[in-house]
Amino acid sequence: MLLFRWRRFFLFLGDAALFYLALALALMARRFSLVPLDFFLQHVKVFSVFLPVWTGIFYVVGFYDLRRINKLVNLINASLISFVLNLAAASALFYAFYLQLGLTPKTHLLLTIVFLHILATLWRRIWTRAVLSKLLVQKVAFLGGNPLVEEIKKDLRGSPHLGFSVVELPDPGKGEARVEGYWRPDGRRGGELAAKIDLLVVDADDAEKNPALESLLLSTAVMEEIAIITHLDFYEDLYGKIPPEYAARSSWLLSNVLHKSNQLYAGLKRLLDIAAAAAGLVVTLPVILAVYSVIKLADGFSAPAFFFQKRVGHLGRRFIIWKFRTMVAGADKAGPLFKAGAEDPRITKLGRFLRGARLDEIPQLWNVFTGDMSLVGPRPEWTREVEILERNVPHYHLRHLIKPGVTGWAQINFHATSSEAESVEKLHYDLYYVKNMSLALDLGIILRTFRRVFQKDAAMAKKASPSV
Repeated sequence: MLLFRWRRFFLFLGDAALFYLALALALMARRFSLVPLDFFLQHVKVFSVFLPVWTGIFYVVGFYDLRRINKLVNLINASLISFVLNLAAASALFYAFYLQLGLTPKTHLLLTIVFLHILATLWRRIWTRAVLSKLLVQKVAFLGGNPLVEEIKKDLRGSPHLGFSVVELPDPGKGEARVEGYWRPDGRRGGELAAKIDLLVVDADDAEKNPALESLLLSTAVMEEIAIITHLDFYEDLYGKIPPEYAARSSWLLSNVLHKSNQLYAGLKRLLDIAAAAAGLVVTLPVILAVYSVIKLADGFSAPAFFFQKRVGHLGRRFIIWKFRTMVAGADKAGPLFKAGAEDPRITKLGRFLRGARLDEIPQLWNVFTGDMSLVGPRPEWTREVEILERNVPHYHLRHLIKPGVTGWAQINFHATSSEAESVEKLHYDLYYVKNMSLALDLGIILRTFRRVFQKDAAMAKKASPSV
């Protein structure tokens, strides 16, 4: 998502500056006066160690999600959650390593975190309301048109906090650069077109209907060093998924998915999966034993504690998934793609709690350890559901080009599916991951999974678009 990374990067730079400003304010508030430079630098050296931790928590709670922080209620909620998590993390780290750090700044720590979150909240309000929407706004024009382009334009016009202003393309025929019937670029950066637009989004298929205009505008944009991007890439960057009408096209799939093969990435990911799954099973062993015991006590010792089901994995291979049982026995008799209500009677009281806390997913670490699954990947679906979806959804099988995961891009951006239409929508996120998978994207997904744990599917269902 290169188009939007600079926005987050500058937001992060502001956070870094505010972090040290908050530290300075905390030291001055504690002393009721200016502090000596050497005293301030001593604290800077120690507090800087924990800047990455606080930045990571900001990311997890959605402090860099432009759509989320644009709403004041969401911004305040994220700030309060971040404050609690940062205070707990910083306190634990400081007191665990206070001998090595040489400081035990109880009051300074609290005041710094208080000032940091006040300043960071104000900074985000200013960033979305003034900086992005007015000072750093990018003028974007579209060459060519179709329903997808119109959808993008409508969303950008209604979301000024994203930092784009939709402008119309100027008439190239009015320029003075035409000589003997041919257009000749002036070769200077910052020409007439560059003064009017910053980004040109091109629908190549539609633009080809008028080749003279397309050639004229594209060559002008190239000579004047205007950024050019296809409307498909722009859509992916904006929404984090593949455009629906293009996901089923063989031409798109051949160009973007089927040729991808990265053995180094696959090898490193497998090593990380083994290490993380082994560590996770050891750390969560007390939780596993406790949940197992509670299920047995609640439902009787003859009732199974685990749920086993055949799922479709890498390249269509079948495997048995492990989960803690949260439903009554025989619940799967309702069939595939069952539309359950808010109070599904098949879910036990204990199962509802386990699902809400995501504790029922812990046994899947064994599937990761054995190689049937990965930590990150598309959700493994029930074989009976896959049989239906592969018959009715074009290219649904492409999500099986990689191992299924405990979490994934679709899982953090979309709710659980219970219909064919919802499965199609989720496939668009899965294909985005298949196209763009990398260790960096995997890390981002894992971090955002912590936030997803506390989001209900009902809230996810109300999201019109994924965050930028």
